[in-house]
Amino acid sequence: MKIKAFLDTNVLMDILQKGRPSSECSSVILQAVYDNRIEAVITSQSIIDASYLAFKAGGGPLFLETLKKWIYNINTDQIDTFDILWAIRHYSGDFEDDAQVSRALETFCDVFITGDKNLRNKYKGKYDHLLFMSPEEFVAIMKGEVPPPAPAQIKESIE
Repeated sequence: MKIKAFLDTNVLMDILQKGRPSSECSSVILQAVYDNRIEAVITSQSIIDASYLAFKAGGGPLFLETLKKWIYNINTDQIDTFDILWAIRHYSGDFEDDAQVSRALETFCDVFITGDKNLRNKYKGKYDHLLFMSPEEFVAIMKGEVPPPAPAQIKESIE
């Protein structure tokens, strides 16, 4: 069984903007998606947010070119009414983060990958079936440099 990873908006931005702190690891994750080693989920909201930032920084053409590759390799889902209600009930200081977490839970992801340390700390350990980690942590597990956290299927899924 393949691991299902939810990619937060900042992971997409890492891929689009080389030189960001997690750019290299996020690119490794994307390559694992392209190689069909992991399944990835992003939201249409993340695509819209990333496009706004990319176009604002003058990287619109690169964004569109990259999006053409993503669209056939990454599952795109949308934030829906359920996620909005979940985010209202579980509001923890960042409504967008809460809605993204809801979507990751609703799409049965195994891991939520984000460069946002506050988000990871906020949700780490709250759900047995959804792990929160940075791109660096996830890549280290992929490479076998560190043992995977529970659930044990993480190791089996990304080898």
